[in-house]
Amino acid sequence: MIKHAGQHMADAGGRSIVAVSSTAAIQSCRFLAAYCAGKAGVDALVRVAADELGALGVRVNAVRPGLTATDTTQGLVNNDSVVAQYLDQQPLQRIGRPDDIAEAIRFLAGPESSFTTGQFITVDGGHTLRSFVDFSDVVASRAQS
Repeated sequence: MIKHAGQHMADAGGRSIVAVSSTAAIQSCRFLAAYCAGKAGVDALVRVAADELGALGVRVNAVRPGLTATDTTQGLVNNDSVVAQYLDQQPLQRIGRPDDIAEAIRFLAGPESSFTTGQFITVDGGHTLRSFVDFSDVVASRAQS
C-alpha cells in the first residue's frame, strides 16, 4: 500500500501515511514471536518509507497501541488475569479505547504534525515504561482446552 499510495500522494503534492504498529514491536512478549516480528517489520518499513518518501512531500509515521478494547482483543480484555497483569505494569490504570488510538492517528495524519516523519507515537497508558505481560497462563489454559 505504501509503495503505490505513496506515489499517488507524491503526485498530489504530498500527504501523510499512518501505519498501526504495536507495543509488541519494541517489547519482548513470550508466545507472540510472530506478532512481535511482524510489528517490528512495520516499524522498519515506516522508517525506510519516511526516508524515501520525505523528499516527495509524503510523511510516514506510526501509532503503537497498547492493549485496546477491540473485537480482535476481546479474548484478552475479558481475561481478568491478563487485564490485572497489564494494569499492574501500566501507570494509567485502564485499557485503551479505540478513540485513544484514532486521536493519535488523526494527529499524525493532520497538519498539526506537518514536521513529523519516521516517528512512532506509543498510546499505551504508559505500559512500555515497565514490562510486557506474561502470557504463560493464557497459553497453559489453551493447551488444556
